[in-house]
Amino acid sequence: MPLTISERRSQRGAGRYLLHSLLFLAALTALGAVFLPPLTAAFLTNPYLNGTIAAAFLFGVTYTLKALIDTLRDVRAGNRAAEVALQARRREIPLKQADEVLLGNHWRGVSDFIQKIHRVISHGDAAATLPYLLDSLATQGDDRRALVRYLTGALVLLGLIGTFYGLLLTIAGVRDVISGLSTDKAADTMTLIAHFKDRLAAPLGGMGTSFSASLFGLLAALALGFLELQLLRAQNHHHAQLEALVVSDLVPLWQPVVTVTAQTETISPRHLAALLQATTDRLERVAATTEYLANRGEGITRVAEQVANLGERIESLRGTLQNIENDRTADLRHELRAIARLLAQPSGPVRDVDHAPPP
Repeated sequence: MPLTISERRSQRGAGRYLLHSLLFLAALTALGAVFLPPLTAAFLTNPYLNGTIAAAFLFGVTYTLKALIDTLRDVRAGNRAAEVALQARRREIPLKQADEVLLGNHWRGVSDFIQKIHRVISHGDAAATLPYLLDSLATQGDDRRALVRYLTGALVLLGLIGTFYGLLLTIAGVRDVISGLSTDKAADTMTLIAHFKDRLAAPLGGMGTSFSASLFGLLAALALGFLELQLLRAQNHHHAQLEALVVSDLVPLWQPVVTVTAQTETISPRHLAALLQATTDRLERVAATTEYLANRGEGITRVAEQVANLGERIESLRGTLQNIENDRTADLRHELRAIARLLAQPSGPVRDVDHAPPP
């Protein structure tokens, strides 16, 4: 079966994490070859503890690479399952044949997941159960990476154990050196120096054990942590692919949309249950929206009441201003009439009044 463009991109997306891991290990090996003499000398200071660190690191690398390869195979199986589901939806192959292929046991780790999806959709509780099945994918990925995380922490702890063990050896060696110093003046100076050098070998060996264990433990934990990161990204890519397979291909294939009409004679129970579940979800959303709008309506009613009260106050104020304006206009008209009557009187009496002597 030829691969589509999306399948090739999906496989390249999952395979690049394995490629990153291999390139990282190759670079780490080349770096170790460059510094091989000092690393060999540091390793031989405590070959037992450093050998334990190396064995744990190699086991973690092997396990992580195997998990990456398994994830890549699962991605390829998911791509083939998506292709079969797409052909069934396009009516290129019968639905019964597609079910036999999809529910077979030749999809590696994807087979159990597809069979669970089919059982859930067949029982009609897809809306309630599918989210939990999709969330379980992340849990499965965490379980697969749990050993790698433990080994990463164990490598750091082994380095710390080597550090403390080396410090204990150093302290014991220094104590022996101090206790072995001779205060006899008759002793030969060269003999004292040779004896002192022999006793210094123990504390120096303890320091070598301490630093070498820390060095190898931290380097191994750093490298294994990078490999775990690539495994995490590959698993997340695979989980996203399975979610797309379920939502875009399997659910439309096994749970078609049912339209109830007058010509419908019989309805499958699982279709009826799915229809009722979808109707219930929609009614819950409508009820939530109605409650939200009702709450907003109460707020709008209060605002409308306040606006109405404000309008009444403005109208009362406008009436008051109109009354004041009418009163002022009436007073002004009265004064104008008085001035007009005064101007209409004869001019003589006005002059007499003007030139009349003061009382």
